Amino acid sequence: MEPVFLMFFLPFLIGLFLFPLLMFFSKKTNFLIDVAEGDPLKIHKKNISLLGGLAMAISAFAGFIIIPGQKPGFKAVSVALGFLIIFLLGFWDDLKWKHASKIKPILKFLFLILSTLSSAVVLFFAGITFNFLPLAIISIVLTFIYIFVVINSINYQDGIDGLAGGSVFISLVGFLVLSLVFKNNFTLNISLIYAAVVLAFLVFNFPPAKIFMGDSGAYSLGFVLAVLAVSFSKPYNILSAIGPIFIIGIPAFDGVFSNLRRIFSGKSIFLGDREHFYDRLLKRFSIKKTLFISYLLQILSVSLGLIICFYV
Repeated sequence: MEPVFLMFFLPFLIGLFLFPLLMFFSKKTNFLIDVAEGDPLKIHKKNISLLGGLAMAISAFAGFIIIPGQKPGFKAVSVALGFLIIFLLGFWDDLKWKHASKIKPILKFLFLILSTLSSAVVLFFAGITFNFLPLAIISIVLTFIYIFVVINSINYQDGIDGLAGGSVFISLVGFLVLSLVFKNNFTLNISLIYAAVVLAFLVFNFPPAKIFMGDSGAYSLGFVLAVLAVSFSKPYNILSAIGPIFIIGIPAFDGVFSNLRRIFSGKSIFLGDREHFYDRLLKRFSIKKTLFISYLLQILSVSLGLIICFYV
């Protein structure tokens, strides 16, 4: 019981310390500040720090390192390497492409492809991959597509305060339940530590937000969910992938629909808009009511995903 207790509260407490510290650092140095004006998609009124993703990453890694009895094996190191690749992609995105006017779609697409493919290869050698067909290249490509879709889906949800973090937290609770039922210590550790980190983030991100996760946070959280989802896919059983998709939930469905909508309307998938599911809710409800409805739908999706996982 003690390791489980530490696995949650240590990262949570580290996060509670780091978030305000990095917020203060951003304010004093003007480093990685999301400027309120200059982009029609931004709805916040004040300049806000984008260092939430960095604080989450440090809190999670500190949790894995400090907790006694946790010896990182090859699998854990591989996940950490894949995570670092995706995190750096998002961090670079925050540094160079904070505003829509500065986005270079072709260059960004190339970075996304290379980073996501590299992380998929790393995970493959750690045994975290889809094994629906006995071909390595197929497994790597499917894992690459999965990571690509999920990291972008979480990024799309980061359009109003508290939505992306809250949705991911609910998904992590779902994977935590799945880990306990199937006695998977590897996914249990990841789910527990990241649930703690995201909960600490929500203390400062719930409306009105004082810090944003940035693309570094959205991409890295998406990567964590992808790792957990792939870890619960059974070899040569394509139906086993359905449950984890529902546990990732509304972000995945909204992300896929948004990309299809943009493609069919001739728009770049990298140029955001205000036509997401939550944007439609915002036209009728307040931010907090929109969050409540979104969280409720996410809980329903995760519950359905768990039921599917238990019976497939």
